[in-house]
Amino acid sequence: MWWYCFVYNHLIFSLISLTKSKQIPLIGLFTRDNPEDNYINNSSSSFLIFDYAIKHLKAIKTIHTELVIQRYEQDIPCDMAIATKMVFDMIHQTPKPLAIFSGSCRKVASAIAETAGVYNMTTVFYSETSSLFAAREKYPSLIRTVPGDSQHNIARKLLLRQYNWRRYGILYQYERQYTMPVTRFNDLLQDENDWENALSKGISFNDLDETQGNRTRNSLKEAFDELQRNNIRIILGNFNSTMAIRLFCEAYRYQLFGSRFQWIIVGYYEPEWWLNNPGPCNTSEVLTALNGTLQTRVARLGYHVNTRTMADLTPDQFKFDLSMLKTSDYFVGYAFDAILTLTSAFEQLKDCPNEFSNDSIWRQSCWRNELINIIKNTDIEGVTGRVHFNNGDRIGEIAIEQILVFHSHKSTKVDTVQLYVALPTNQSKYILLPARTQQNITWHGNGSPHDRITRIELDQRISILTYTIMAILSGIGICLAIGFFTFNIIFRTHRFIRMSSSQINNLIIAGCILSYTSVLLMGIDSTLLGKRNSELSMNFICAARVWILSIGFTISFGAIFSKTWRVHAIFTKVNASKRAIKDYRLFIFVGVLFAIDIVLLAAWQIVDPLKIFKDISQTQTKDEDVVILWIYEECRCNHRSIWITMHSIYKGVLMVVGSRFAWATRNVRITALNDSAYVGMSLYNVVLLSITTAVVGYFLRDQHERSYIVTSIFILLCVTITLCLVFVPKVREVAKDPRSIAKPQRAVISNVKRVSLQEKRHDKQQPLVSIQHTANQNRMLRLNAAMCDLLINKLLSAINDSSHEGYRYEIFMPVSTSNTDEITHTSYRFD
Repeated sequence: MWWYCFVYNHLIFSLISLTKSKQIPLIGLFTRDNPEDNYINNSSSSFLIFDYAIKHLKAIKTIHTELVIQRYEQDIPCDMAIATKMVFDMIHQTPKPLAIFSGSCRKVASAIAETAGVYNMTTVFYSETSSLFAAREKYPSLIRTVPGDSQHNIARKLLLRQYNWRRYGILYQYERQYTMPVTRFNDLLQDENDWENALSKGISFNDLDETQGNRTRNSLKEAFDELQRNNIRIILGNFNSTMAIRLFCEAYRYQLFGSRFQWIIVGYYEPEWWLNNPGPCNTSEVLTALNGTLQTRVARLGYHVNTRTMADLTPDQFKFDLSMLKTSDYFVGYAFDAILTLTSAFEQLKDCPNEFSNDSIWRQSCWRNELINIIKNTDIEGVTGRVHFNNGDRIGEIAIEQILVFHSHKSTKVDTVQLYVALPTNQSKYILLPARTQQNITWHGNGSPHDRITRIELDQRISILTYTIMAILSGIGICLAIGFFTFNIIFRTHRFIRMSSSQINNLIIAGCILSYTSVLLMGIDSTLLGKRNSELSMNFICAARVWILSIGFTISFGAIFSKTWRVHAIFTKVNASKRAIKDYRLFIFVGVLFAIDIVLLAAWQIVDPLKIFKDISQTQTKDEDVVILWIYEECRCNHRSIWITMHSIYKGVLMVVGSRFAWATRNVRITALNDSAYVGMSLYNVVLLSITTAVVGYFLRDQHERSYIVTSIFILLCVTITLCLVFVPKVREVAKDPRSIAKPQRAVISNVKRVSLQEKRHDKQQPLVSIQHTANQNRMLRLNAAMCDLLINKLLSAINDSSHEGYRYEIFMPVSTSNTDEITHTSYRFD
């Protein structure tokens, strides 16, 4: 029986309309559907709503204004020239229209608004949301009862804040109507400092299919490469449905969807727009990437469903009547509110002349300027919510919806669920309220995606326990060094200590104490010093670390190196007594190394001083979206690598040369220099541990505490082993002979070489060779004895012969008994 009630109401409205005192002529211009627009303009639905609204207003006794909309029987095409001609034709018809009411495509709407602006005629749009029409200098007499695209920015801001999405990227169609809302959105967020626009990229249709080698700054692939490279999770979109299909196709290819990503777009009003797929992906792939996307759209009806309008109608009642009228136009509510707005405005123009047959009546300012001002100040309740304007643009409700895709083995269903409504308050501010459907947002993962990798900042400091342990070990080392120094002073006159150059040993101790002290300095950070003056103190400590460690290394290593050099110099000259090297020459050697070190360090400190800086190292957790950032302090300068390279080359050359000397004298035992072997071992220890410390410290440079522990342990080991190798043998010798009673041994140089396998075999045959050699010696001795007896007899005979003459005898005297011995020929003359 609903049709009976509808006809009855229609008759009642017709009877009431006879009592109306003022009919206002308007122009109604409507265009046919245009696929380029983001909505379906169903003009037949609009006509039903106009009639419906006017009839409801006629039933209100307090309203004495009736709108009469003059329109063509057929819709005009979406052609700017045709629309402009029709506007001129209808303006000059009788009775003269006082306003233009339109729901047209964008091209026609622009032509209508510009033409009406020439005549300063009020124009009311109820379905055009483009931000281009917000330019009041171009469209001064335009009124829109539907919120523009820029109004979506406020809803987006509230949505981002709701889920703590502070970092985002924006992709927009590279056209002015989509660029303007993006600019205004960025301006809207400038009042807060914690927003981060990580990417704002425009994409044009001409650049959708560019190849890898021929990209421009508006290329589609370039935009998605930047999204992936910058790790952008929250992606906002401003584009039409055709561009949206290509973008979600690319999102599917780049895998920029799912639990770690969230797309937020401006909603489209044509149903099932994703089916118009011109891209390379199929519809299933587009829907896979589209699933879960959030979109903002103007609310179809008001949030407060029981609020009555001036037509004595609530949004709930209007919704019920729409189901009876069977209209599907998304903007029918805004068309109804446009009728309410015009009726309310004309009701307030009671003193304006109403002789509309007069050609000049519409030119009067009462129907022009005053009407526009009244509309701009209108504040009434409509079926789409509160109707009020900001310079002619509707301040309306924005709905936030989610697109959900449900797959089954037979079909795919796409549903749009309303989640929130951005509602304007009395102060023209917005609040975000849950939708009346009480639907919760659907996430792909366990919750909302993070707008970025969550970085947990932690201070990477050396713990008190670690520093305490290293300080105790360093203290023990310093006490050990002081103990050796005391021992060296007390027993400096002892023969064994005196022979090992006790003053050079003191230099080794001094360098080791400085190295122990550097371990203490390396563990100090600003937390131990406090915030006050910590930066100045840390800058001083930074320089002190390098100076003390470098000088300590130079002194101790230089002393060890000089002693090794002396052993090498003596070893290369066998006659050691003629090659004595005094201690003062070793002091000069160490002094030269020390001077070079001071010059390098001073140049470093003056030209490029070390200062404290805070660095960050990153550690990935089991959660892909959570990263721990360790903040640690580091001593740096502008050209640290150059200075370190210079020092490394200088000290590296010394260590290489020292290692060569130590290797060359590895088997030398010089009693006069009784610690030569231990000094060589100390040199090996310094070289190996220094190289190991440098390598390990490089790989652990981002792990502050571990680096400190490893470096400190190597320094402590290096210094302690050096001290023990040099002084423990001396302590043992002094303990054996505290009064230095034992006689000094003669200086002997022994060179013990390794015996080869061939030499070992020769040693086995040595006894046989020795026996044969002894037998030969015995035979030679017997021969010499026989020759001596013969010679003696001859000498005796000559002495006994009185008549002897002078004889000359040649005596053969063997020098030795060797087989190869030469025989000395000696001549004697006996007279």
